[in-house]
Amino acid sequence: MAGNGKCQGRFCHLKDLGEVTVNWTVVLHDLEKRIVGGTPTTLNQYPFNVQFFNFGGLCGGSILTSKVVLTAAHCFDHNTNIAEMRVISNSRYIFDPEASSHEVWDYVLHEHYNDTIAFSNDIAIIIIHGAFLFGHRVQRAVIGNSDVWMRENETFVATGWGQIKYNGNLSQQGLMRTHLNYVVKDKCMEENRVVLSPDMFCLHGDGVRDTCRGDSGGGVLWNEMVVGIVSHGKGCAAAPSMYVNVYYFIPWINKTVERLYKQFCHFHNYGQ
Repeated sequence: MAGNGKCQGRFCHLKDLGEVTVNWTVVLHDLEKRIVGGTPTTLNQYPFNVQFFNFGGLCGGSILTSKVVLTAAHCFDHNTNIAEMRVISNSRYIFDPEASSHEVWDYVLHEHYNDTIAFSNDIAIIIIHGAFLFGHRVQRAVIGNSDVWMRENETFVATGWGQIKYNGNLSQQGLMRTHLNYVVKDKCMEENRVVLSPDMFCLHGDGVRDTCRGDSGGGVLWNEMVVGIVSHGKGCAAAPSMYVNVYYFIPWINKTVERLYKQFCHFHNYGQ
């Protein structure tokens, strides 16, 4: 999570890596960066968190089932080759000897991602080859089943492994968390000079707390339920940032998870 900064151009992804490389040693060292204005936390408190590495880019994700992860569609912008993707569970740190690496079997981006407004429908589902081994540090996320939280000054928790300030120094503290407040859409659009699509909402940390590059795709909590996905914004902590409203997409999530399971089972029952 990060502090103040400026994007090159009007907007930037708050959570992705920026530079892309296939040298995984370099990648992991470069990604030892975290949430802005946050404090260290553990997977025992937020066990639904996973890291998603895509050809040198780092995103977060939320475990939905023993095989399925919820993340952001823009985490696939720079690469669509499944062989260069990994999901990492049970990892408090970027380098964690207790972590488990999972190959990606398939993924689905929302069919209307980026259709009308930049970052609209910024949601994706990943299915892995094997299965997550559930325990104290690996658990399913609880998904919010309403949008009653969309009220000014409601408080949310964001977690992630992203930068601790925009283009800032590295951190060795592992998974971080921070508290953010709800910002009404009119105010968010005015401060960012953009139009938001119906699936977006905004949070802000008073200019000192935020999600940042490397946190994209991670879950945002309200009352211990995942209600948002980290999406995009203008720098880190410079203005209210934009998030995906998970409740808005519950029918799409259910339909997509069911379709991926059917494809996976059909493949393994009947072969190629």
